[in-house]
Amino acid sequence: MQRFTDTCCASFVVITTALTLLLSACGGGGESTAPPPDETQRVIFEDAAALTPQRELITMLIEDTMNLAAGQIPVATVTAVVRDDAARTIPDYGLGGYALSPQRIEIVIDAEFPDLENVLLERLPYIVAHELHHPVRLREPGIYESLLEALIFEGMADHFAVELLGSDLAPWSQAFPESETATYLSLAAPQFDQTFDFEAWFFGIGTSLPQWTGYTLGYRILRDYFDANPQENAVTSISAPADQFRPSGT
Repeated sequence: MQRFTDTCCASFVVITTALTLLLSACGGGGESTAPPPDETQRVIFEDAAALTPQRELITMLIEDTMNLAAGQIPVATVTAVVRDDAARTIPDYGLGGYALSPQRIEIVIDAEFPDLENVLLERLPYIVAHELHHPVRLREPGIYESLLEALIFEGMADHFAVELLGSDLAPWSQAFPESETATYLSLAAPQFDQTFDFEAWFFGIGTSLPQWTGYTLGYRILRDYFDANPQENAVTSISAPADQFRPSGT
């Protein structure tokens, strides 16, 4: 979900497979008997000893989501690094994600988060799907520089997660009421082609903007575009320049 630098049926398959694993295996603790991770693996655990009891569940959820995504976008060469890092998770969410490069994403998990197994089942596929969209867009058109590019970069990743999994929309893409969209869009439009303060627009830090304003604006700009162009979606548009989605009049 966070800044670079640093189907319903599909969702059912992921969750059903994971539930089977959870019922049979997640109660055990102790040390993992899995071989040491290497760069040929699709899921690598680093600084994640506290996640050993959930390691198999996490691996299966990530790999299942990767397999689903690979049927839509070219992510076969993307590796997911998993870390126990509560400080870098989404506040009060237990999980977080980063796009590190066109070939690598990072998933951070709070190993002490309450009811972690159920949180993983409910939230991890969405986080992974969102993050998997980023490396492909980083290849073309590339990393964003302007506010409009960042809005489209993040908003399209949420559209992809919803389209792929048939999921409900994440909280960061509904940060304020629909009735306030025009207000925040009018604030953003003068900065569309400028460098910008990511922490302010996306996390509400040091500003009066609501937390996650940028995620919500990006999602809604794209929603309106896709509604007007139903032949397009987050897969067909994955490499399209941000300016293609610029709202009229801005």
